[in-house]
Amino acid sequence: MQARLPSPFAILAITVAGLFGILTAARGLVDSDYYWHVTAGRVVADRGVLSTDPFSYTWGGQPWVMHEWLGEVLIHWLVGAAGVGVATFIFGVVSVSGPLVLAWTLRRTGVAMLPLAVTTGLVVYLYASYATIRPQAFSWLFLGILLSGMLTTRPEHRWRPWLAVPLFIVWANVHGLYVIGLGVLGAYVLFTLLGRTPMGPRRWEMAGVLVAAFAASNLTPAGPAGLLYPLRYVDSGDWGLRHISEWQSPDFHDPVQLGLLALIIALLANGMRATPGWLAFLAICGVVGALLATRNAPVAALLALPTLAIGLADRLPARAAPRAPRVQRARRLMELAMATTVLAAAVLIIPRLPAVDGDRVIARTFPVAAVDRLAVLDPDARVLAEYHWGGYVINRLFDSGARVFVDGRNDMYDERILDDYVFIRNAEDGWQERLASYGADAILLPPEATLIDAAMDGGWCEVHRDDLAALLVPDCP
Repeated sequence: MQARLPSPFAILAITVAGLFGILTAARGLVDSDYYWHVTAGRVVADRGVLSTDPFSYTWGGQPWVMHEWLGEVLIHWLVGAAGVGVATFIFGVVSVSGPLVLAWTLRRTGVAMLPLAVTTGLVVYLYASYATIRPQAFSWLFLGILLSGMLTTRPEHRWRPWLAVPLFIVWANVHGLYVIGLGVLGAYVLFTLLGRTPMGPRRWEMAGVLVAAFAASNLTPAGPAGLLYPLRYVDSGDWGLRHISEWQSPDFHDPVQLGLLALIIALLANGMRATPGWLAFLAICGVVGALLATRNAPVAALLALPTLAIGLADRLPARAAPRAPRVQRARRLMELAMATTVLAAAVLIIPRLPAVDGDRVIARTFPVAAVDRLAVLDPDARVLAEYHWGGYVINRLFDSGARVFVDGRNDMYDERILDDYVFIRNAEDGWQERLASYGADAILLPPEATLIDAAMDGGWCEVHRDDLAALLVPDCP
């Protein structure tokens, strides 16, 4: 009976993945970028990969490198086939799969369950604030796979290092964080050349793997330009640093950042104990990246997981004697019962989640009623919408011809356009002329935005107002 029961790690993984998927689905579609991602995926599925922007009127027709086109197509297909509720659950599972793959590898290398469970729990807690339907979830999984391969590859594995090449072919088309993967592989190869990893005897072959992975990353519709673009994506520019919280350094007074703070404290307490130098180096680099921009926190947690697990395992004393078989079976059955309960809850709850927009979470977060009104009055309007509503407007009105001033793709827009958006939104002196130069047909902002009152004083007509949004057009209908 003992042999037939799932292993303790399998039970842990099932429980964590199920709970995380339920949590992510229960939060709903609170991420504004989802809407332009899923719309871009549909457009690519219909027309092929684009090279210019189709969604805005300020940058329309100008270059746009779709560095995550495959991830967006996968989102579009999954949402179309399973509905938003199930797709959100699946992305929750995918988001946490990177840490679980890495933890499974550490378990295979001999790390005990207790330190592994504690460390994985800390990492998963940090991930809870970041999981949603976005292509970056695939990057976390691929990074976990890459780190797992580095942990287990040995000189006798003649072909395994070369699996990095197909991994980067896919990764480069799914999400721009593959450049972080190239950096991680480059760090491992550097330590290998110095003879500080098990692959030291095959150091020059590992250098060849790095070169091949770099070349494989060029196999995208954009070609070599696709390799350079994510570097712009990693650097948000001055506008992003000023206006987008995920590009800013963490504020540890914010409860959302407590997971990152706990991770840093744990690393300091661990002191890189019993950790290979290349793993310690990656953990430090990850923390530095997270301190520069909060969006890097999941990557930092993934890079720190091996160091924390190995160090904690080295500190904890080994169990003197194994538990009696009867005790082991009883404990395993209780763990299995908990995992089964989580799976049953997922099976019962997830299909009942909304398959379309318009649920309570959407209505509280996005201007549903205002866009409904705009769809009637001017469905092909050029809309100056709140920055984080741009993606929602794209999703709702792109097919009818509407275009936005800006949206969540701040890495694509010229910084002059982003600065002009802030200038107009703040109703600074000369905003009327600046707005007229772009030819906006509608203004969609929160009621308290400075531009709303200024525009009404300047002759714009308010056609909708609720607690969330105000919609203005130049002429009253």
